[in-house]
Amino acid sequence: MSDANGEQFAGFSDNHYQHLMHTLAMISLWLIIIIGVAAGVFGFIWGQSH
Repeated sequence: MSDANGEQFAGFSDNHYQHLMHTLAMISLWLIIIIGVAAGVFGFIWGQSH
């Protein structure tokens, strides 16, 4: 996997928009994973205690 150094987008030597979108995508992905795991653990504990 190569960094965003203009290879994917002709005419851009340093594509800040691509860096920003990649960063936001990774943050969103990890938030979804963390929230999903937390909800699953909470649901399991809730189910065991009721």
